[in-house]
Amino acid sequence: MRESIAVVPLAIPMVAGPGTMATVLVAAQQHSTMLNKVEISVVILGFAVLCGVLFSFAAPVAKKLGASGMGVITRVMGLILAAIAIGMLAEGLKVLLPGLAG
Repeated sequence: MRESIAVVPLAIPMVAGPGTMATVLVAAQQHSTMLNKVEISVVILGFAVLCGVLFSFAAPVAKKLGASGMGVITRVMGLILAAIAIGMLAEGLKVLLPGLAG
């Protein structure tokens, strides 16, 4: 049976999403000398290598955890993601509707 690869692209925005791109653009704008841009590029390359190394350990870790362990991790990470989303929503509503802030 062939495994679905449909979920793989979902990880890419988490690694290099809009926040990451905005941070790099702001850093490049604020530090406009060539040496600073080379430093930013080296840092980006270093993080890309680090992400690649960490991603290479994903299969052995998933194999070690098994299906039930991965299910637990998935649910816990979903809960953390939901908590972050609710926090961001609450902060946005405080700014949008200051009367609700209490």
